[in-house]
Amino acid sequence: MANYAAALLLSVTLAVFPRVVIAQLDPETLLNRAAAELNSGSETAKTTLEELKRIEPSLSSAQKARYFTLLSSSYAFRGLRKEQVEVSSEALKSVAEPDQRAPLLYHLADGYASLGQYENALHAMNDSIVLLPKLSDLKAKVEVLQSAVSLLESLRAYDEAASYAERIVALPANGRGLSKCVGSTDLVELAYLKHDRSNARLILVDAMKACDAGGYRVMTRILRTLDAVDRLESGENATILQDSLGLLSELTKANERSDYNIQLADAIARRFLAIGQLTQAELYGKRAMQWADSGNTILLRRQTSETMAAIMRAQGKLEQALTYLDISQSLWVKLLEERSRKDMAFQRMKFQAQDQSIQLKLLGQVNALLTSERELQERNKHILELLVAVTALLLVFVSVWLMRMWRQKNDYRTFSQIDGLTNISNRTHLMACATEVFKDARGSIAVVLFDMDEFKQVNDTYNHATGDWVLQTVSATISHCLRAHDLFGRIGGEEFAICLPNTPEHEAMVLAERCRGAIAAIDSAPSGFNFSITASFGIAVRPPGGAANLEATLARADQALYRAKHLGRNRIETFGEMFTHMEATN
Repeated sequence: MANYAAALLLSVTLAVFPRVVIAQLDPETLLNRAAAELNSGSETAKTTLEELKRIEPSLSSAQKARYFTLLSSSYAFRGLRKEQVEVSSEALKSVAEPDQRAPLLYHLADGYASLGQYENALHAMNDSIVLLPKLSDLKAKVEVLQSAVSLLESLRAYDEAASYAERIVALPANGRGLSKCVGSTDLVELAYLKHDRSNARLILVDAMKACDAGGYRVMTRILRTLDAVDRLESGENATILQDSLGLLSELTKANERSDYNIQLADAIARRFLAIGQLTQAELYGKRAMQWADSGNTILLRRQTSETMAAIMRAQGKLEQALTYLDISQSLWVKLLEERSRKDMAFQRMKFQAQDQSIQLKLLGQVNALLTSERELQERNKHILELLVAVTALLLVFVSVWLMRMWRQKNDYRTFSQIDGLTNISNRTHLMACATEVFKDARGSIAVVLFDMDEFKQVNDTYNHATGDWVLQTVSATISHCLRAHDLFGRIGGEEFAICLPNTPEHEAMVLAERCRGAIAAIDSAPSGFNFSITASFGIAVRPPGGAANLEATLARADQALYRAKHLGRNRIETFGEMFTHMEATN
């Protein structure tokens, strides 16, 4: 989904500066003019900002902070994310006022996120959140919370983003209903992202009223676009197509770079495709894809290329359809890698925040103990010394005991969960973890079984030590191919299983192919013998809302694995393809 933070915040940050008739080119006049030009999307803002740069040494500290904020906004509008980060970070070194730091921290987080530097973006977001109690300006508070919403939404941390959006709604309302409009708009988009259509449409009504009443045209267009895309996809309204064409024209005039233009154009193309108007479908599909390519958003590029593949297929242009499908497939791989980086950055920041919280709690406890010690010292110095000595001995004893218990607990847990030969999960632990994953019916869950080909021949020909080396090497190789949240374990002999949460069939096939190729590329020379190492894979997927449990899905994956063995080994078969083949045969 598009990150609309730039459009949203610029409408909020800059709309408060009125258009002015320039009587003289003093700093305030130039700052107001640049703000008004950026708010209207005018390219002349660049010239005004260059005039401000020439007189920067004469600006006051508050004027400099405002100038750098406007300059960062200009870079964001033009897609110059590296420059946006450089200007924001440099300005923050000399800006101390919380209300002035807040918008600069927003631009810093927004720029880092756009460059794929998610940990830096999260650090900037946390720095701005710390400022909240010190902020006096409502607009600055909205900017801080909106920055968190935008960043967390891009990281797919929707529940966390929703909590910040609700905090925006709960802020005191100004005369134009800023917080209600911004927060409600966030909640609408997050509801659509979570596929909660009924809740999204319910919130949409109040959000439209709040934004219309405040005159926030940018956000009103965003809400109309979200609603139009949803209705185009559902096909429930006969007039929505014509209305959407008018809305797209309006959006294009306001800001051709917006991700919302891409989403709406793509939805229009898919709607034309659904009703059989293939010429119009191709026109808007190509437009959406061109915009997506210029914006370089992987998710939107993959979505638009997939739409174009469907349009070409409907027109009978199969060669072009395959070209677009190849593009879509390559973008899927990039998207998975990007999501992995985002997930890792988010998880690392969560752990750091938890550690900091624990440290603060421990510091509070230490401070309380020190206060008690001082009071005791004032009452009776000798008693205090005795208590301190006894406490120290007890702490040493308890620490030694706790350390021993902790080590024993870790040893027991390791023995009960880890396969002794391969150092991956054993069958019991893998099945327990995968069963927990299958309790969540909201996403697709893929199960991949693979079995080493001709493994008995390796044991019989070269000895069991060589067979153990093969199992250990394959386990280490596959562990490097998997994502951080995937589950991997040995379920018996030379058979292994992988559980892939939130993974549809085509993503599972990509990952399985990567694993199959990695196994086939293993050099057996370190074992002391030269022989080929291959494995056969079977895949089964439980779709969102599916009734199949872990055991049923495993059984289907096992059938697919059996078919892979039967068809010649060193290959991948899916239960879906196998089922389709059986139906065709019957």
